[in-house]
Amino acid sequence: MDVEVSPQDLRFRFQLNKQLLATITVNNPNAQRVAFKIKTTAPKKYVVRPSSGVVEPHSNVSVQVIMQAQKEYAPEFANCKDKFMVQTTALSETEQIEKETFNKDLRKDLKEYRLRVTIEGPAAPPSPVPEANEADDEGATARFHPAAGGVASPTAAPTGVAAAVVVPSDAGPGENRLRSALDDLTNATSQNQQLKSQVDKLQRERDDLRRQLDVYHLQAGAKSTGAAPATAAKGGIPMLYLLLAAIIAFALGHFLRF
Repeated sequence: MDVEVSPQDLRFRFQLNKQLLATITVNNPNAQRVAFKIKTTAPKKYVVRPSSGVVEPHSNVSVQVIMQAQKEYAPEFANCKDKFMVQTTALSETEQIEKETFNKDLRKDLKEYRLRVTIEGPAAPPSPVPEANEADDEGATARFHPAAGGVASPTAAPTGVAAAVVVPSDAGPGENRLRSALDDLTNATSQNQQLKSQVDKLQRERDDLRRQLDVYHLQAGAKSTGAAPATAAKGGIPMLYLLLAAIIAFALGHFLRF
């Protein structure tokens, strides 16, 4: 009794350290029950579920063939010699599968279908050629680097006044926003340098006033008590210095807070 067994060639796409799956279908187009049993030349390498069973009339059964995970792609895989054999025989309505069911000497209607095994090599690695979207992304990135004739790199920290921004004539909204941000950074850097110069100047003036006050106090301490009227006559000088020092300190504190 003939049945249909497919496919005739079991194909596995090899992957390291992964179980590989294939399916055998046993189709019974007859009006009688059919028993089947599947054997392989490499029983330690494959798991067959179920390895035997019964196909009812005008129905089919799918059998899973699982290749155990392999740690390496052996050279012999390219010319794999593993084979499977599907044995089938007719069963009566009440007959069950027994030890002698697939004995060739006892079952004259026993059929055998041999299947080859093909192991396809590992999948090819990704192509080094960028895809269309990747090429667009690289082009957009290049426009943000001076070497590519685009906008200066926004990641470069300015050491002095920021470099001039070069934007193509067909710049989009994102590049315009970047140009505006870099212009703001340029202005802020310039203002910061001006404020720093003013603060340095005020600090120098403060130090000069301190030195002049120290000299004045030393001269005043060296005079005798008999010269008190003369000292009183010059009493307005230290007050003038103190007032000027207070004004400079106020201005310095204002710029430092800014």
